[in-house]
Amino acid sequence: MRKILVTTDYSTNSKAGVRFAIQFASKSSGEIIFYHVHEGLADNNWNQKKKNENPDHDLRLEKLHKFINSIYTSSELPLVKYRCAVEVGFDTNNMILNFAKQCKADYICISTRGGGTLKKLLGTTTSALIEKSTTPILVVPKTYRIKPINEIWYSSDLANLKSELIKVQKFALPFKANIHVYYYDFMIEVDEIMNKLNKIAAKYTTKDTYFHFKKMKIDHTISHHLQNDMTKHKPSLVVLFTKQNRSWIDRLFYRNNTKEVTFDTKTPLLILKKISK
Repeated sequence: MRKILVTTDYSTNSKAGVRFAIQFASKSSGEIIFYHVHEGLADNNWNQKKKNENPDHDLRLEKLHKFINSIYTSSELPLVKYRCAVEVGFDTNNMILNFAKQCKADYICISTRGGGTLKKLLGTTTSALIEKSTTPILVVPKTYRIKPINEIWYSSDLANLKSELIKVQKFALPFKANIHVYYYDFMIEVDEIMNKLNKIAAKYTTKDTYFHFKKMKIDHTISHHLQNDMTKHKPSLVVLFTKQNRSWIDRLFYRNNTKEVTFDTKTPLLILKKISK
C-alpha cells in the first residue's frame, strides 16, 4: 500500500493536491495522510503527550477534517482510506520533511500557486521541499481537475535509465498509463549517436513504454523543447529526476542562467531524486 502525504494550508490552491492524491490513492489502494502545519509556538511536552486532552489540537484537527469533507462534498471523488494530522510550529518545510520520514510516506503531494514562471508556479515551500526532500514530490497545479492519467512523460538524460525507469513504471502501473521517455540532444543527427540511442530504445521499449529522441537547439533550454512538445501532445503528468541541489532548476528551466522561462501550469509533475553513481 502506497502512503501519500498531502500538505494543505486550507487555501483554494491546495484543493488540487487533495483531489490528485485521492485519485492516485483510489487507483493504487493507497493511504492518504492530510497534513497541516498550524503556525505558532509548538505545544509543550505535556500537551504533546496529552493531545487527546488538548482542546486546541482537537479544534485544529476538526478544521482539517471539515476542509477535506468539503472537498469530498463538492467533488465526485472515490472514498479512500485517509487520516488527518496537524502540528504546530514555524518551520513548515522541515516539519513536512520530518513528518514524511516519521510516517514513512512514499510521496509528498503539494499544490502550486499556478503562476506562469517557475518561481511563481512552485512557490517558496515547494521549491524548498524539492531541494531537500529524499521523498518523491508530486507537484499539482492549482488548476488541476480530475481526469484520466494515461500518458506519463519521463524527461531523461538516459543516465541511470534502468533504475529510474523502474520507478516511473511503478508509479504508472496503477493507472495503466503509457510511458513516453523524452531525450533531447544537440547531436541527434550524427549516425553514431543515433545508433547508440536506437539500441537503448530497443532494450527498454515495451508495449507501454516508448522512446522519443529529439533534436535540441543550442539557443534553447530543455524546458523550452519539453514545453513545446507538452503543448502539442498534452501528457497527463511529467516525471523529472533531479540532483539534490538547485542546479537542476538552472539547467532545465533557465536560458543562459539568467532569463527564467515559462512552464505549463496545467500538468502535474513527479519529481524524484537522481541516484548518484
